[in-house]
Amino acid sequence: MVLNLVKSPLVRSIGGVGAIAAVLIGLSYLPIAGDPAPELALNNSSISLWQQGTDLGWQAAVEAQTAQNQADWQRVGDLWGQAIAALESVPETDANYAQAQTKAEEYRGNRAIAGDRLVKASPTASAPTVSALQTALAAAEPAFTFSPGTNARTVGRSADGLATVELGGDRATLVLPRSEQGSALTMAQVVYADQFLTLVAPESAAQPWLLEGLRDVQRNQPPNLPADAPVILRAAPESLTITVVTEP
Repeated sequence: MVLNLVKSPLVRSIGGVGAIAAVLIGLSYLPIAGDPAPELALNNSSISLWQQGTDLGWQAAVEAQTAQNQADWQRVGDLWGQAIAALESVPETDANYAQAQTKAEEYRGNRAIAGDRLVKASPTASAPTVSALQTALAAAEPAFTFSPGTNARTVGRSADGLATVELGGDRATLVLPRSEQGSALTMAQVVYADQFLTLVAPESAAQPWLLEGLRDVQRNQPPNLPADAPVILRAAPESLTITVVTEP
């Protein structure tokens, strides 16, 4: 357990007086069987703000190793926030002032990671099932009308003919026809794309890389998407497709 924690990138960013001292400090915060995890309070007059901040940072990193659900990640994020508050309170006259500001910046990055994990742990952030997605798209404005398709797929079509949705298995695909070879999407089709992604991939819908990816495929260029993106973009002369891997 200790060796794994020492190798963690979060733990390496904590700082302190050396790896051995950090391990010893961390072990003091590990819960004893049957006892709740100890809380570290800010403004403890017995230790400096610098030490409080790095101690809280260590505790956040330790708890991040086993965090799984919303409550876990909320606590990790709160601990990072407390650590940042302590480090930002280090006075300019303190010998550790500059190091505290640098460390606070590192911790802000760690808190952002914890926030991302919190969102992903949220039941509302996960992709809807195909049946729930069909219901949502049928009730949306503009709405899709669904009918059985081939190969156990369900197909939804917009009333204006500018968009088609194919649902089946673990994938949902939005097909946006092009009226002319290589033509850009109409504003109405952009609305359909935004609506589709907001319902199927709420985390991805607001990502800057997705907008750039859509621009790339409209120019018939390969989209530059993150390796773990659930969205697949493809462009053909007659259509642009957006596929999202869902959890059935």
